[in-house]
Amino acid sequence: MTKLTLLGPAGRNRHHQAIVRVKCSCGSPEFTCRKDSFESGNTTSCGCSRPGGRKIKVPTPQPAPKASTAPAVPPTLTPVEHERGTPAWYVEQIAGKEAAAIAAEKRANDLEAQIAGADATDLDVHKKWNTEATTARKLRQEIDRLMGAKDKAETAVVKDARSQAEITRDRIRALKGEK
Repeated sequence: MTKLTLLGPAGRNRHHQAIVRVKCSCGSPEFTCRKDSFESGNTTSCGCSRPGGRKIKVPTPQPAPKASTAPAVPPTLTPVEHERGTPAWYVEQIAGKEAAAIAAEKRANDLEAQIAGADATDLDVHKKWNTEATTARKLRQEIDRLMGAKDKAETAVVKDARSQAEITRDRIRALKGEK
């Protein structure tokens, strides 16, 4: 019987579902699976328990690399996953798009300076400039859309967590004068 060990969160998949890193007791390399599948017990192995099993070569440990002269890079903090649609999530998305827009604008400006230079007939440079300028413009439009959505999320009315039946009973009690 194989056993899965939870190693930690791995972000979200392309469908925005939470995924986790897990390790199977059979010795295969770690892999990712959906968090809800792991928690419910639907994912029980890496595939080694299926008929035919998982045919994967377990990598042999490699010797540690020799010390380099490059300075050590400080460990980075793992980003906090914000729930999609919350104001914090929108701020995070806007920051990422803003950085990408600034980089695209810088590349477009560099290409524009190159066009203004000696060889203004080079079509490849014109195409690259057009691509970068269009990318920057679309990123700015996306930032504007996200800012509007963030404003909506900040001013959204908090929904009542009670069921409709509970809300109806409470209204009836209030009309009768009961507590």
